[in-house]
Amino acid sequence: MKAVAILAALFLLATAAAADHQVDNDLSSEWEATGFNNGRSIVRDSKGYFHVVYHTQADPDGIPGGNCDIMYSHTILPAPPTSSADWSPAVAIAPDPMSDDRYPSIAIEHGLPGNPTSNDMLHVVWQSTDMTGVYQILHSSNINSTMPTPGPWTSPFPVHTSIHHSIVPDVDCSLNNVVHVVWQEEDFNPGLTSDILYSNSLDHGVNWSAFQNLSLTDFNSQTPDVATVIDFPEAPSNYTYYSERVHIVWSDDGPTSGPSIMYRSSPDAGNTWDIYENVSQLSGSMDSDGYPSLTVSREDIPHVAWMHGVYPHDPTTPGPYAPGADPLNPNSFPGPEVGMYSTILQQIYYSGRVYGNWIPYELVDNALPENEFPSIAVDITDHLYVAWQSNSSPASDYDIRQAERLVAGGGWFNQTTFYHPDHDDLFPSEATKKTAMYTPGFDFVWTMIDSDLSAGGHGQPAALSPAHEIWFSGNTGWTNPTSVEDTCTGVAHPVFSVMNNPVSSGTWISTGTEGGIVSILDISGRTVQTETVPAGSDGFFWNTGEVIPEGVYRVVLNNGHGLESTAVTVIR
Repeated sequence: MKAVAILAALFLLATAAAADHQVDNDLSSEWEATGFNNGRSIVRDSKGYFHVVYHTQADPDGIPGGNCDIMYSHTILPAPPTSSADWSPAVAIAPDPMSDDRYPSIAIEHGLPGNPTSNDMLHVVWQSTDMTGVYQILHSSNINSTMPTPGPWTSPFPVHTSIHHSIVPDVDCSLNNVVHVVWQEEDFNPGLTSDILYSNSLDHGVNWSAFQNLSLTDFNSQTPDVATVIDFPEAPSNYTYYSERVHIVWSDDGPTSGPSIMYRSSPDAGNTWDIYENVSQLSGSMDSDGYPSLTVSREDIPHVAWMHGVYPHDPTTPGPYAPGADPLNPNSFPGPEVGMYSTILQQIYYSGRVYGNWIPYELVDNALPENEFPSIAVDITDHLYVAWQSNSSPASDYDIRQAERLVAGGGWFNQTTFYHPDHDDLFPSEATKKTAMYTPGFDFVWTMIDSDLSAGGHGQPAALSPAHEIWFSGNTGWTNPTSVEDTCTGVAHPVFSVMNNPVSSGTWISTGTEGGIVSILDISGRTVQTETVPAGSDGFFWNTGEVIPEGVYRVVLNNGHGLESTAVTVIR
């Protein structure tokens, strides 16, 4: 019996909060690896696999600001990851030493009505320099039908080419699998201001529409985010609200006040657009708002989290465009907010557009004076999650904080901190999740700075270190996909264990008296051995001998109640 088929068919694992861990054992040389907060760095498909994208320098030993590649990693089991061993080695989606590739965003298509697992196609967009050094928007896709090995990525294809820099794109897919992309176009107007441009594809990214300018203002419009209604395992007739509406937010520098959060939507998948709305003014925040993040709940309600207390951004000062190279260089936009590594008071605000009106803004958390770069997501049970980076003073470390709220209201609760002592933790990105199963909860990734402490672990010098790590945390549970009303049915089986670890010549794998099917997978997800342990037996001896190569393996038990797994290291 094939282990992969067993895992895909049964899918009966439930979990408490997953242990925070590094996504894979590779390092990123870019401190903004999971930035920027308008683009998603992580999605979860209907089979239960996570997919992560980020950027890193093509030459990890080069000076900061060198050419970057877009990297991709995925979990090797359809279950919540608990350690680095649960992730595939990161690979470059489109390695090209001559181009600079940064700020990827990932999205996933929807399945057929009532059959979410019928389609898990992935889409990634990013900014990439052409032969003249100008950033364009590129796209690549992956059919993602053969997990745990998803197959090849398509060759990069331009969504948009221009004589201007096109930067910080975001992508999402609406229910009929129209692929929507927004980005910031630098110096678009004669006044050298930036605008928000939009394009879509009706054929899974093969062809792209002519761009539309959605901001249409005389001021800098920046860091756009696009989102559509989440999917869930019901036919469209059972959706609370079934729609091809596309929602977009961005920040816009006004003529006299600070930046504001702007919103527009299209009722027909991007063909026509409603007039824009000033979320800052309509929610009572007024101004000094930026870096919005957007999600859309199953009622087709847009929810926005943003930073309050920001300043106008690039290109407000002259100089060469240097993306993210220097955390204190205002020309390194999108880079950090001007107040980063300072004592400027910044807060995280939230508002939602309920019954056509933006509710008064809510302060998500003000426990610390500096709160930046929020990322928001919603689950199938209408729980909102916001994660952001926060610190108490320029001398302290940045940590990741998260809070939770019901769409129906009631305020923010479950404020939680994720951190590494002596390191800055930056740029969290909450997961967009396919809901083929009843899967409440959150999952997100972030960048942990200066992993080897060679540059102090904190502040501007640490940001310029070549050694950063991608980290994951989450508490999503898995249940049987037959009914969205089911609660978690997986049962922990405490007697499942591996006697000695690491392993040199062999080890006893205990399954308990109920027995079950044990599958052993290598780091790529390939099954190397399957054993059926009968009820009444206590387990079996895994003889690694000289046949099993050194490396990390995942031992998975299916005992009829659920899936349990643990990592085992084979050494010689």
